[in-house]
Amino acid sequence: MTYEELNVGDLRVNQANDRHGEVGSEDLAIAELFRLHDAQMRNLAADIAAEGAIYDPPLVMPGNGSFVVFDGNRRITCAKLLLNPRRAPSAELQTLFSNLRNEFGDRIPTRLICQTESDRNVIDSILFRRHTGSQRGIGQLGWNDRAKLNFVERTGRNESVNVAAEIERVLSEAGRLPEGMIPWSTLTRLLSSEEFRNRAGISTAGRRFRLTHEREVVTEALYRIANDLADQVVTLGDLWNNEGKRAYLGRLESEGILPQEAQRLPEATGSRTSPRNTRRNQQPPQPPQTTFIPSDAPHVQWLANQQRARAVWEELQSLSLQRHPNAVSVLMRILLELSVESYINEHGLQVLDNLSRKVGAVSTHLLGRQIIDQDYFDELERMRLNDQLISVASMQRYIHSPDFAPMESELRIYWVRLGRFLVATLNR
Repeated sequence: MTYEELNVGDLRVNQANDRHGEVGSEDLAIAELFRLHDAQMRNLAADIAAEGAIYDPPLVMPGNGSFVVFDGNRRITCAKLLLNPRRAPSAELQTLFSNLRNEFGDRIPTRLICQTESDRNVIDSILFRRHTGSQRGIGQLGWNDRAKLNFVERTGRNESVNVAAEIERVLSEAGRLPEGMIPWSTLTRLLSSEEFRNRAGISTAGRRFRLTHEREVVTEALYRIANDLADQVVTLGDLWNNEGKRAYLGRLESEGILPQEAQRLPEATGSRTSPRNTRRNQQPPQPPQTTFIPSDAPHVQWLANQQRARAVWEELQSLSLQRHPNAVSVLMRILLELSVESYINEHGLQVLDNLSRKVGAVSTHLLGRQIIDQDYFDELERMRLNDQLISVASMQRYIHSPDFAPMESELRIYWVRLGRFLVATLNR
C-alpha cells in the first residue's frame, strides 16, 4: 500500500466506473456522474473548493504515463472541473465551476495524496470492502444515528447556529476581543453541545443564540476562553473529547471564571413570546408518559466509561411502563447505582457502601457546586431517609420483595422526582 502526491492533471476519471458501467471516454464518464448524481456532485465541488483539500485519498492504478481512478471518481471529477471549468458537460455547470474557481481559485488543490496500487486484484478487494455493504463486519460499517450524534456533539459540526461567530460578535460589541485570532473550529469544538455552552453562559436552544447568564459575567468568561484559544494555552488536541472539554471548563470553574447559578437570567429573558394571546400559543396537552425516561428528557453528554449506564438509559427510553413494569423498576434501580458510582469515582468522594448514603453524598456535592438548589436537595433527602412509597428503600424492595410490585403511575413519579438528579449525576 503506497501513498503518493500526484498532479490532478495526471489522474484519469475511470471510463469503466462501476457507478455507471463502461463508456467511451473520460468526458463521457464525467457526464455520467453528473447525470446520476447531479445535486451531490455540485455539493461536493463546493466543499472541495471551500476546504481546499480532499481528505479521503483516491485509489488509483498507474499505467501509460497516468493514473486511472478506481475509488474517488466523483472527487477527482470535481477537482478537474474546478481547475478547468470548460470541461463541465453543460453550460450551466461550466458557469457553476467558473464561479467556484473565481471565488476559491487560490485554494483549489492541484496536487492530491492518492493511494496507488498496481495489482488489480488488490484494488478489487479494497473496493469490495468499501462499497458492497458491511459483509457481516468485513466491510465498512456505516454510522447509525447514535454514532452520528456522537460525532456532532464531539465536534460541534452541523450546528445551525455559528457559535464561534456569535461569540466573536459579543466580544466585539463589548470591546473584549483578544489580540490574537480566535480559532473558530477549536471554539466550536469546545462548545459543541448545550452542556458545555450552558457552562459558559450561552445557549443555542431553539436554533437561536442567547446568553443564559448576566451579560458582563458571560462576556468575561468568553473573553478568557477566546484568549486561551487565541494564545494556544489550550489547543484542539486538549479538547478532542468530552473529558478534555470538561477538564478545561472545570479549571475555569475552579478559578471562578465561569458564570454561577445565582447569575442566571430568568427563563423569560430568552423568550420572544408576547404575553398577549398566551392561550392561543399554548401547546396542546401532552399524552401520558409511556416510558420511564420520556422522549423530551434533558440531554446527557455521555463519556466513554459510561457505556453501561448509557445502555440502561436507552432501554428505559424504549421499554413500556405498562407492559414491562418489573423490568423498568429493576433497570431504574441499576441506573441510579451506576449514576452515583460514576459521579463518586469522578470526584473522588469517600462514601460507605450503601446506596442511600451514596445518594446523600452525591446530592450534597451537587448542592455545593450549585448544580441543584436547596429545595431539590431537601426533596432528595426526603426520598433517601423516609421509608415511603416513592423512596430509595422502595426501589430496593422492587428487586428483593416477592410482594412489592411496581405500578405504572409510581414509576412515572420516580422520574419526576429523580430525573433531575440522574441527569446532573451522569453529566458530572
